Amino acid sequence: MNLPHRIEIIESKKLIGFSITTSFQDDKTPIIWKKLMMRRNEITNRIPNRLFSLQIYPENFTPNQTFTKYALAEVSNYDNIPNDFELFDLESGKYLVFNYKGKAENGPELFRYLFQNFIPENHFEVDNRPHFEIFGDHYNPNDDSAEEEIWIPIK
Repeated sequence: MNLPHRIEIIESKKLIGFSITTSFQDDKTPIIWKKLMMRRNEITNRIPNRLFSLQIYPENFTPNQTFTKYALAEVSNYDNIPNDFELFDLESGKYLVFNYKGKAENGPELFRYLFQNFIPENHFEVDNRPHFEIFGDHYNPNDDSAEEEIWIPIK
């Protein structure tokens, strides 16, 4: 599989949204995305076209464990945050970045390849920091032409 990639140091970001404890077997991601998308117009200082699907995995994570999943929007500051929104400070850090085009349902196969083949074969070491995907406001997970960036923290 030919996967163009880049290494990038992301600047710190201010994010707001919602979180849920989930797992790959019992994926509750749609719950928080529906909530964010229904309420995103309440965010007055949102940076357009910058939505973050972010995961915090426990150390030594295995695919059958639970983890925290966030649906987040980037904001310019934390002024005027709507009720019930959670704040998330994404720290600056080094990431391995992939551009992905396709349906979200193909994600598990892609991630399996990245973590079982691509990362070890290319001698990258995954860091214990948030993993995330960035996509635009009109992202449709069921569209073959949907585009997103996959950000994997590395040391």
